[in-house]
Amino acid sequence: MKNNANMIFMILGFAFIAFGLGLPIVGINMMKSSSSFRSEAVSTEGVIVEIEVERYRSNGETRTRYILSVDYIIDGKNYENIVKSTSSSKRVGDKITLYYLPDAPWDIRIGKGIDTFWGGVLFIGVGGIFLTVGIVFLVKIKRKVALKNYLKENGKIIYAQVTTAETDFSVSVSGSHPYSFIRCMAMEPDSNEIKATYKSWSIKNDNLGSYVGKQVKVYLHPDDNKKYYVDLEDLTGQEN
Repeated sequence: MKNNANMIFMILGFAFIAFGLGLPIVGINMMKSSSSFRSEAVSTEGVIVEIEVERYRSNGETRTRYILSVDYIIDGKNYENIVKSTSSSKRVGDKITLYYLPDAPWDIRIGKGIDTFWGGVLFIGVGGIFLTVGIVFLVKIKRKVALKNYLKENGKIIYAQVTTAETDFSVSVSGSHPYSFIRCMAMEPDSNEIKATYKSWSIKNDNLGSYVGKQVKVYLHPDDNKKYYVDLEDLTGQEN
């Protein structure tokens, strides 16, 4: 059974791609809504009757916005609603220009929705970043697995001695680091000098330390000894 850290990165890759595809859809809808509002909105004048201060956290900073209760009249009918503002210059009793759609006078805004438009642009930009990161994850894993399969079919087999088992701190799951990897070294048969050292893929196995001193199979690329694959399956019984 596959139990290596590449599965985590593969799941992350698909999750990033899902966000990368979903956020632009939200962003496009926001931009369409904003454009529609700007083209159809009409203005009226309202009066601020109450101001409520609201503080919130954003990007690690405490920010302030103001909830304005406003009264306004459309087609002879009185309305009372709220709008949000970041300006501290507003006072109770001040007049304020409001925008609304003719068929939805209860939906009022201070501006013509340009903030929503740029919010949509932001969603699209962030979605593009998520999509790119997700694709990079999956491409790297695909290339890694393809290299592994190529080496197992065409690589030169050598045996190396396991020297250490180490925690992979680059992979975190729920605040812990459950994945580990081994380092091993190949010796010159005549001089017992270290010929090369290798590192395995990360695998979820709490007993890797018990394999120190044992031999592990390593597949070397026919033309490039820097490309290799350390096969832990014979030791652990897990496909890595």
